[in-house]
Amino acid sequence: MANSLAARRYAKSLMALALEKNAIDAVYTDMHTIGATLAESSELEAVLKNPIIKAEKKGSILNSIFSGKVNALTADFLKLVVDKNRVDSIGDIAYAYVLEYKTHKNISLVEVTSAVKLDDVQKAKILAIAAKQGAANAEVVETIDPKLMGGFILKMGDKQIDASILNQFNTLKQELIKN
Repeated sequence: MANSLAARRYAKSLMALALEKNAIDAVYTDMHTIGATLAESSELEAVLKNPIIKAEKKGSILNSIFSGKVNALTADFLKLVVDKNRVDSIGDIAYAYVLEYKTHKNISLVEVTSAVKLDDVQKAKILAIAAKQGAANAEVVETIDPKLMGGFILKMGDKQIDASILNQFNTLKQELIKN
Protein backbone atom coordinates (compact mmCIF):
# COMPACT_ATOMS: atom_id res chain seq x y z
CA MET A 1 0.00 0.00 0.00
CA ALA A 2 1.30 3.44 -0.84
CA ASN A 3 2.27 5.61 2.07
CA SER A 4 2.04 9.28 1.11
CA LEU A 5 3.55 12.15 3.02
CA ALA A 6 0.07 13.43 3.88
CA ALA A 7 -0.92 10.01 5.25
CA ARG A 8 2.20 9.91 7.43
CA ARG A 9 1.46 13.42 8.74
CA TYR A 10 -2.11 12.50 9.62
CA ALA A 11 -0.87 9.32 11.29
CA LYS A 12 1.73 11.24 13.32
CA SER A 13 -0.91 13.74 14.41
CA LEU A 14 -3.28 10.96 15.38
CA MET A 15 -0.48 9.25 17.32
CA ALA A 16 0.29 12.47 19.21
CA LEU A 17 -3.37 12.93 20.08
CA ALA A 18 -3.75 9.26 21.06
CA LEU A 19 -0.72 9.57 23.34
CA GLU A 20 -2.21 12.67 24.92
CA LYS A 21 -5.54 10.89 25.45
CA ASN A 22 -3.83 7.64 26.55
CA ALA A 23 -5.59 5.72 23.78
CA ILE A 24 -2.79 4.54 21.49
CA ASP A 25 -3.65 0.85 21.88
CA ALA A 26 -7.35 1.40 21.20
CA VAL A 27 -6.63 3.59 18.19
CA TYR A 28 -4.09 1.02 16.94
CA THR A 29 -6.76 -1.68 17.08
CA ASP A 30 -9.20 0.60 15.26
CA MET A 31 -6.73 1.61 12.55
CA HIS A 32 -5.67 -2.00 12.08
CA THR A 33 -9.36 -2.94 11.67
CA ILE A 34 -9.97 -0.08 9.23
CA GLY A 35 -6.94 -1.04 7.16
CA ALA A 36 -7.95 -4.72 7.13
CA THR A 37 -11.53 -3.82 6.17
CA LEU A 38 -10.31 -1.78 3.21
CA ALA A 39 -7.84 -4.48 2.18
CA GLU A 40 -10.62 -7.09 2.21
CA SER A 41 -13.14 -4.97 0.32
CA SER A 42 -11.90 -3.63 -2.99
CA GLU A 43 -15.41 -2.23 -3.58
CA LEU A 44 -15.26 -0.10 -0.44
CA GLU A 45 -11.78 1.12 -1.31
CA ALA A 46 -12.95 1.99 -4.83
CA VAL A 47 -15.90 3.98 -3.46
CA LEU A 48 -13.66 5.91 -1.04
CA LYS A 49 -11.18 6.72 -3.80
CA ASN A 50 -13.86 7.69 -6.35
CA PRO A 51 -13.69 11.48 -6.88
CA ILE A 52 -17.26 11.58 -8.22
CA ILE A 53 -18.77 10.49 -4.90
CA LYS A 54 -19.17 13.39 -2.47
CA ALA A 55 -17.17 13.42 0.77
CA GLU A 56 -20.38 13.55 2.84
CA LYS A 57 -21.57 10.30 1.24
CA LYS A 58 -18.19 8.67 1.90
CA GLY A 59 -18.39 9.88 5.49
CA SER A 60 -21.83 8.37 5.95
CA ILE A 61 -20.56 5.07 4.52
CA LEU A 62 -17.63 5.06 6.96
CA ASN A 63 -19.97 6.01 9.79
CA SER A 64 -22.37 3.19 8.98
CA ILE A 65 -19.51 0.67 8.90
CA PHE A 66 -17.55 1.78 11.97
CA SER A 67 -20.10 3.60 14.17
CA GLY A 68 -20.04 2.10 17.65
CA LYS A 69 -17.19 -0.22 16.71
CA VAL A 70 -14.30 2.22 17.13
CA ASN A 71 -12.96 4.41 19.92
CA ALA A 72 -14.45 7.92 20.16
CA LEU A 73 -11.06 9.40 19.22
CA THR A 74 -10.94 7.27 16.08
CA ALA A 75 -14.51 8.23 15.19
CA ASP A 76 -13.67 11.93 15.59
CA PHE A 77 -10.55 11.41 13.49
CA LEU A 78 -12.59 9.79 10.71
CA LYS A 79 -14.91 12.83 10.74
CA LEU A 80 -11.86 15.11 10.45
CA VAL A 81 -10.52 13.11 7.51
CA VAL A 82 -13.91 13.45 5.80
CA ASP A 83 -14.05 17.20 6.53
CA LYS A 84 -10.55 17.67 5.09
CA ASN A 85 -11.54 15.67 1.99
CA ARG A 86 -8.87 13.02 2.60
CA VAL A 87 -11.16 9.99 2.67
CA ASP A 88 -9.35 8.56 -0.34
CA SER A 89 -6.23 8.30 1.87
CA ILE A 90 -7.84 6.57 4.86
CA GLY A 91 -6.23 3.22 4.02
CA ASP A 92 -2.80 4.84 3.73
CA ILE A 93 -3.38 6.73 6.98
CA ALA A 94 -4.37 3.52 8.78
CA TYR A 95 -1.25 1.77 7.46
CA ALA A 96 0.95 4.72 8.46
CA TYR A 97 -0.56 4.76 11.96
CA VAL A 98 0.14 1.04 12.40
CA LEU A 99 3.78 1.72 11.46
CA GLU A 100 3.92 4.70 13.86
CA TYR A 101 2.52 2.52 16.63
CA LYS A 102 5.07 -0.21 16.02
CA THR A 103 7.88 2.33 16.00
CA HIS A 104 6.59 3.81 19.25
CA LYS A 105 6.43 0.34 20.84
CA ASN A 106 9.88 -0.62 19.44
CA ILE A 107 8.42 -3.47 17.43
CA SER A 108 10.69 -4.42 14.54
CA LEU A 109 9.14 -5.80 11.38
CA VAL A 110 10.79 -8.87 9.95
CA GLU A 111 9.51 -9.46 6.41
CA VAL A 112 9.83 -13.03 5.19
CA THR A 113 9.05 -14.06 1.65
CA SER A 114 8.95 -17.80 1.10
CA ALA A 115 7.67 -20.28 -1.46
CA VAL A 116 5.29 -21.88 1.06
CA LYS A 117 3.60 -20.83 4.29
CA LEU A 118 5.90 -20.95 7.29
CA ASP A 119 5.05 -23.10 10.29
CA ASP A 120 5.41 -21.96 13.91
CA VAL A 121 8.84 -23.58 14.32
CA GLN A 122 10.20 -21.74 11.28
CA LYS A 123 8.74 -18.44 12.52
CA ALA A 124 10.37 -19.02 15.92
CA LYS A 125 13.73 -19.58 14.20
CA ILE A 126 13.29 -16.35 12.24
CA LEU A 127 12.48 -14.46 15.43
CA ALA A 128 15.64 -15.95 16.98
CA ILE A 129 17.67 -14.68 14.01
CA ALA A 130 16.06 -11.26 14.43
CA ALA A 131 16.90 -11.26 18.15
CA LYS A 132 20.57 -12.00 17.35
CA GLN A 133 20.51 -9.00 15.00
CA GLY A 134 19.28 -6.77 17.82
CA ALA A 135 15.52 -6.87 17.24
CA ALA A 136 14.38 -8.35 20.56
CA ASN A 137 10.77 -7.26 20.01
CA ALA A 138 10.06 -8.41 16.45
CA GLU A 139 7.00 -9.31 14.43
CA VAL A 140 7.07 -11.59 11.39
CA VAL A 141 5.22 -10.39 8.29
CA GLU A 142 4.93 -13.26 5.85
CA THR A 143 4.54 -13.15 2.08
CA ILE A 144 4.25 -16.21 -0.12
CA ASP A 145 5.90 -16.19 -3.55
CA PRO A 146 5.95 -19.59 -5.31
CA LYS A 147 8.53 -18.26 -7.83
CA LEU A 148 11.19 -18.63 -5.12
CA MET A 149 10.83 -22.43 -5.45
CA GLY A 150 12.18 -22.89 -1.91
CA GLY A 151 14.13 -21.09 0.78
CA PHE A 152 13.30 -17.57 1.83
CA ILE A 153 14.12 -13.87 1.60
CA LEU A 154 14.43 -12.18 4.99
CA LYS A 155 14.22 -8.37 5.26
CA MET A 156 14.83 -6.59 8.53
CA GLY A 157 15.26 -2.85 8.38
CA ASP A 158 17.87 -2.17 5.70
CA LYS A 159 19.28 -5.72 5.82
CA GLN A 160 18.27 -8.49 3.47
CA ILE A 161 19.20 -12.17 3.39
CA ASP A 162 18.27 -13.97 0.20
CA ALA A 163 18.44 -17.73 0.80
CA SER A 164 15.98 -18.64 -1.93
CA ILE A 165 16.50 -21.35 -4.51
CA LEU A 166 15.65 -18.81 -7.22
CA ASN A 167 18.58 -16.66 -6.05
CA GLN A 168 20.87 -19.70 -6.01
CA PHE A 169 19.80 -20.58 -9.59
CA ASN A 170 20.38 -17.01 -10.73
CA THR A 171 23.81 -16.93 -9.09
CA LEU A 172 24.72 -20.24 -10.73
CA LYS A 173 23.46 -18.93 -14.07
CA GLN A 174 25.67 -15.83 -13.76
CA GLU A 175 28.67 -18.02 -12.89
CA LEU A 176 28.07 -20.19 -15.96
CA ILE A 177 27.72 -17.14 -18.20
CA LYS A 178 31.05 -15.76 -16.94
CA ASN A 179 32.85 -19.03 -17.67
